[in-house]
Amino acid sequence: MERDPRGSTPRNELRLVPSPLRRFFEQAPELRSLTLRFIDPSTEARFQDAYFTDNLAYVRLALLLGVALWAVFWLLAWRALQAERGLDAFIRFGLGVPSVLVCLAFTYTRRFRRYWQVALTGTLLFSGALWATHQALIEDANSGWGYAGLMLVLAFCYIFSRVQLPYSTVAGGAMIVYYNVVAVFFTRDSSLDVMFADFFLVSFAVVGMAGAYGLERFARLLFLRELELDRQRARADDLLANTLPRAIVDRLKDREEEPDAGMRSGILADGLPHVTVLFADLVGFTTQAGPIAPADLVRILDGVFTRFDELAGLHGMEKIKTVGDAYMAAAGAPEPLPRHAEAAADMALEVLECLRGERWPSGVPLQVRIGIASGPVVAGVIGRRKFAYDLWGDTVNVASRLESNCEPGRILVSKSTALLLEGTYDLGAPCIVELKGKGPTPARHLLGRAVAPPGDGLSAGS
Repeated sequence: MERDPRGSTPRNELRLVPSPLRRFFEQAPELRSLTLRFIDPSTEARFQDAYFTDNLAYVRLALLLGVALWAVFWLLAWRALQAERGLDAFIRFGLGVPSVLVCLAFTYTRRFRRYWQVALTGTLLFSGALWATHQALIEDANSGWGYAGLMLVLAFCYIFSRVQLPYSTVAGGAMIVYYNVVAVFFTRDSSLDVMFADFFLVSFAVVGMAGAYGLERFARLLFLRELELDRQRARADDLLANTLPRAIVDRLKDREEEPDAGMRSGILADGLPHVTVLFADLVGFTTQAGPIAPADLVRILDGVFTRFDELAGLHGMEKIKTVGDAYMAAAGAPEPLPRHAEAAADMALEVLECLRGERWPSGVPLQVRIGIASGPVVAGVIGRRKFAYDLWGDTVNVASRLESNCEPGRILVSKSTALLLEGTYDLGAPCIVELKGKGPTPARHLLGRAVAPPGDGLSAGS
């Protein structure tokens, strides 16, 4: 079968309609033009699930309205029917109303989701057959009652019941055929009566199918737009999550849903009492970067910082930012982390390990200096168009200055961090470091994790 150039629908399917309508159909290449089913089976399955959920309440309302119409018409016909009131009441309240109520009860079962269109189509066919049969059984019935009542059933079939186009088309056609069989062979209606009835029924069916087609097509196109919006929203969330911490993204989204209460409502800031900040800086970056081609330089930085990102995620730390060749991460921000100092220490040690043996294109070893400090910080989001999550405070300043004063390939930690790590990590002897803006500051070198003496394990097990 020859296919459309975009691979969406068979060409011979589009040839069935005039050229003005062909452009209308081609605006939705994801849909088959006549059946309105999605070409992708997974999309069709998702649509069917969403369509059922969206229309369940509407279906129940339509069934209640059907019960009401069965009952109200009995009241109107009561005065016109004399000898056959009992039979009329039986048809309406013994067959018509119970059939609709059974379908209504079925909507509250788990199986209804799977069989709802079949169940509704069956109920509609039964109702249509009753209207047509009623005219043959009740001698006093007006000749117009049959097709007028059937037009009401067709209205439910095409519009109110929400059954989809293939079901409503088959059901509507079957009802009209059945009406003609009953009218011709089992009633005293004239050929002229049947002809006018068919005119109204067929006209109503054509209009109803056109309306049902348009409504279902609109529902499917709306579903596609919602899928695309969901994809775009997920992509935006992923991009935002790569820029800001996930917890901050969630809080920003919550704030967008609140009414604007002025500038202060847009400020997101926290005072965090227990945070460990890590700064890592590439040694000799300016000197080494000079002779390197821009693309190669960016590739080197990307490779190094990507490994840092992986280590930060592995130890529960949050990357804050990179400035040039400096990398900043924090443990305990924005969410508290009980062992924040240990997380930063483990990351720092693994940073040194992952760069061991790495070299610049010049052959010079690629080394880093690392500074770590623990304490309170202020954290928040700045900016209105381009958001940035950052930390401020003395703890940040100390970590940055410790890194600047650290020797290549080593880790310098503040006194507050050393107190949190003591006993679990090997630390160098206390030293005094002259920090810009702070003066003499106590610090220690982080050497590695503490190794228990060989005899400790045996004594612990004895």
